[in-house]
Amino acid sequence: MKPINKYIIISFFTLFLFSCENFLEEENRSNITAEGYFTDAEGFETLVSAAYSTLRDVWGDDPWLFCLGVDIYTRGESEIVGGSYGNRDVFSSELNEYANLDPQNAFVSDFYTDCYRAIQVCNTAISRADGVSGISDSRKEQRLAEVRFLRAYYYYLLVEQFGDIPIVEEEINGVATHFDRASEESVYQFIISELEASKNNLPDVAEEFGRITKGAVNHLLALMHLTRGYKSYAAGNDFAMAASLADEVINSGHYSLVSTFEDVFTPGNENNNEIIFSVQYDAGTLGVNNQGLPDGNGQSAHWGWELWTKEPGFERENPTYNWKKSQFTPTQFLYSLFDTSVDSRYDVTFLSTFYATTDDESRGIKAGDLKVYFPKWDEEFTEQDSLDFMAEHPVASIYTYPTWKQDFANVGGSGKFPMVWKFHDPDAAFHGNTTNYTSTRDIFLFRLAETYLIAAEAYLQSGDNGTAAERINTVRRRAAIPGNEAAMEIGAGDVDLDLVLDERAREFIGEYKRWMDLKRTGKLMERTLEHNNLAKRESQLQEFHLLRPIPQSVIDRDTGEFPQNPGYN
Repeated sequence: MKPINKYIIISFFTLFLFSCENFLEEENRSNITAEGYFTDAEGFETLVSAAYSTLRDVWGDDPWLFCLGVDIYTRGESEIVGGSYGNRDVFSSELNEYANLDPQNAFVSDFYTDCYRAIQVCNTAISRADGVSGISDSRKEQRLAEVRFLRAYYYYLLVEQFGDIPIVEEEINGVATHFDRASEESVYQFIISELEASKNNLPDVAEEFGRITKGAVNHLLALMHLTRGYKSYAAGNDFAMAASLADEVINSGHYSLVSTFEDVFTPGNENNNEIIFSVQYDAGTLGVNNQGLPDGNGQSAHWGWELWTKEPGFERENPTYNWKKSQFTPTQFLYSLFDTSVDSRYDVTFLSTFYATTDDESRGIKAGDLKVYFPKWDEEFTEQDSLDFMAEHPVASIYTYPTWKQDFANVGGSGKFPMVWKFHDPDAAFHGNTTNYTSTRDIFLFRLAETYLIAAEAYLQSGDNGTAAERINTVRRRAAIPGNEAAMEIGAGDVDLDLVLDERAREFIGEYKRWMDLKRTGKLMERTLEHNNLAKRESQLQEFHLLRPIPQSVIDRDTGEFPQNPGYN
C-alpha cells in the first residue's frame, strides 16, 4: 500500500498543525470542508492514508535524535553541517556531544512538532469515523485499528525522547493553549492499551503490502513490554510478555527471514517476507520538491562522504555513487564489531572500493581505475601489501583502519571511511547541498530479525540465557558467510546485555534504532563516552540527557504550567 501523496491530502483536508506556539491551529486550504469530504468511504480512506503519510514527515529527513550521541555513530562533516545552513553544525554537535544541549535546539523541536502533528491527523481520523457512511463496520474497525497503532507508535517515540508528555486523544478544532503532561507510566499504559485494543481488528496478512497487521502490533507490543521492563514502574511480567509476544510473531508463519542478509537490502526488494512495518515510498505517487525531484527520503545519503571534493577522479554528479554526505559517521568501534572472515554483513553493509567515474588526465586517472580502497579493519595489511597493491593500482589511495574518523576539529582522521551502502538507491537523483532528499526506497521500521533480537533480550532479562542464545543464533546463522554458520554461533554463557547490543549494532546499522536501544538498556552513557570520539572529548553527557529538553517554544506559549525536563534551563 502506497499512502496517498500528502500534498493531495492537504488540498482536501483541514490539517491541524501542532505549531511552534504550542497550540493546534486550524487552516483550511481549500473550499472543500472536512465535514463534507470525510463522511463517505472514499474520504475516510483518504484520511487514513494521510495518517500513514505522516510517517514520511517523521522519518524522511534527518534522524538526528536517533543516530547522534551514541556509540556506533558520531557527528560527521558535510556542507550542510558546516554552519551555513540553519545552524545545523550547532544543533548536531549539541545532540552528539551533549554540550550545551538546550530547549532551543531546532532538531528537537522539529521532531516534537512532527510527532504531535502526526498524532493530530490520527485523532482526526478516529473522531470522524462514527460519521462515515458507505463502509462496512469491519472495514471501518480495521482502519481505526491501523490509525490507533500509528498513534501509539508516535507516543512511544515521544515518551522515550521526552518522558512525561501530553496525551492528546481528541481532534482539536479550535485553539488549544494548554496541555498537561502525563507521567511516563501513564503514557506506557495508554500505548499498551491502545495496541491491545486494536490488534484483534487487524488481519494476519495485509490486503496491501505496507498496511498494519496483527504481527506489527505484536512486534510493537513486545518492544513496549521490553522497554517498560527496565523502568521503575515495570510490571512484574513485562519481560515474559515481551518474549511471548515476539515468539508469537516469529511462530506465526506470516514472516520469515530472507535467505541472505544481502537480499533484505537489494534495491527493489523492499516488499520481502522479513518486513513487518515500513515507511512506504513510490516515485509514481510521491510529490516533487522545489527542484522537481521526487520528495523522497535521505536514508541512502546520510552515511557516506563527498567523493568529488575529497578524491580526484569523481565528478560531482555521478549516477554510480550518487549523493553521499557524512551526516553521520560510523565510529571506529562499529567496524571493530565484525569478524569479517565469517560475517557477511560487513561487506553487505559497507562499501570499501571506489572506482573513478571520470578521467583526470593531469593525474593519470581514467574512468574505471580503482581509486579508493579500504582494507578490512581486521585483516593484516602490511607495508609490503601496500606496495604490492599500488603496483597493481597505481592511482589508488589506501586508507587503513586508524584513519577512519573525522578530519575536522583536530580529530586527526582522513574524513574517509567505508561507506554504509546497504541503503544505496541507484535511482536517487542528485539534489545538491539541500535536504530535498530523493531516495524512493522504503524505510524499514520493523523486520523479523529485530523480533528475534527483542525475544533474545527479553529471555536474557528473564534469566533464560539458553533460549536467548537460540534466538540470536538464528539471526547470526543467516548472517554467516556460507560455510561459516557454526563459527557464527554463540553459547548461553556468552549472552549478556553488551552482546545483545553488539548484535543489534551489526544487524541494524543505519536503521534509526541506536539511541533508543542504548537508553532502554541503561547503556547510553557508558558506551557513548567510551566509543564516540567527540562525545568522549567533551565529556558532557549526564543522567539528565536521557531525556531531551522540552522545546522552549512549547513552554513559552503554554498558558498554564508546562514544566521543563530537569537539567535544562
